[in-house]
Amino acid sequence: MNKISLAKRLNNNKRGYLIINANQGKHRPALIEDVKNEYETLAKLSEGILKNALVIGFAETAIAIGATLAGSAGAYFMQTTRENICAENEYIYFTEAHSHAIEQRLVLPDIKAIYDKVERIVFVEDEITTGNTIWHCIEEIESIFNGNKKYAIAPLTNTLSDNRKKFFKEKNIDIIYIQNINKESFEEDVLYTITDGDVYRIGNASGAKDIKYIDFKTDIRTRRLLNIKDLDDEIVRLENTLEENIDIKNLIKDKKIITVLGTEEFIYVPIRLAEYIDKNTEEFVKVYVHSSTRSPIEVSKEDDYPLNTRYEVKSIYDKNRQTYIYDLKNSDIFFLVSDGKDKIGENDILEAIRLAGNKDIYFIRWDNEQQL
Repeated sequence: MNKISLAKRLNNNKRGYLIINANQGKHRPALIEDVKNEYETLAKLSEGILKNALVIGFAETAIAIGATLAGSAGAYFMQTTRENICAENEYIYFTEAHSHAIEQRLVLPDIKAIYDKVERIVFVEDEITTGNTIWHCIEEIESIFNGNKKYAIAPLTNTLSDNRKKFFKEKNIDIIYIQNINKESFEEDVLYTITDGDVYRIGNASGAKDIKYIDFKTDIRTRRLLNIKDLDDEIVRLENTLEENIDIKNLIKDKKIITVLGTEEFIYVPIRLAEYIDKNTEEFVKVYVHSSTRSPIEVSKEDDYPLNTRYEVKSIYDKNRQTYIYDLKNSDIFFLVSDGKDKIGENDILEAIRLAGNKDIYFIRWDNEQQL
């Protein structure tokens, strides 16, 4: 499997393909060591633009990438969100043109609190296709603050056309990336994909009695403006809690395959937990990480197609929202890590995990009693 491959979007007339990065740890399971290397590579390339910056990670796919970049430079971090986390009049709205879910938002009070304190705002994406969404966001921010702030963009993958590269260069917006790809043939490349992968449509799943629950009480709201050091310190406290409550180091001992699954926008904490697990296991152990997603993607049994199995589950944040999990692994121990509280969505996800053959399942809830 190549690091970069194409998948076909499900019922999307705006853009037929989706780039799947095997080392991203989002749509498909990825070894945590590969995820760590991928994110750190982009962070190192981006050193020059991260000093005294606000880093904004795009939901869902680039939140953890952005948080990692912010952490590498001691920068402030924000994410875009589609969740309802404050009053309707407290958002900056802009549009993600080709997405399955177009309601991208930033929390206005958080931007107000940080705008004058930073030299540059850095947008982080898994891939940049046209840059329209980011440009719309910049226009919205500057229409409010009119501060002529410096801006930069840091995607894992750059598929901008020459004209769009020229556009951003003329706007003095730096673009730092790991890989540049020509996307001209991508629509045609996925057009005739044989969509014969396995699909499990889960509904009305009953609660399981064999799940081990850990409730981690915290005041950190991951979707709000953050000093990443505060979040990282809280993740260390989570790790210490797991050592005290379930003796996690002993629990993962002698295991060969371990999976950590996040949910939708909540992926940075699961990735950091997967790193912790990887540090405390033998070299031969495979630790995978990925998350549920709003992205509907076709699955196929074709050779080299990136996604083979799709589980359709209700969202753990909203039972009226359809979400998806891809290629769940049968693991010796499985950790679901989420800040979601919808019981119907929770039961669906746990049922999907069980359907993949998992028996030793832990649900670690990042429990903030406020809003998300």
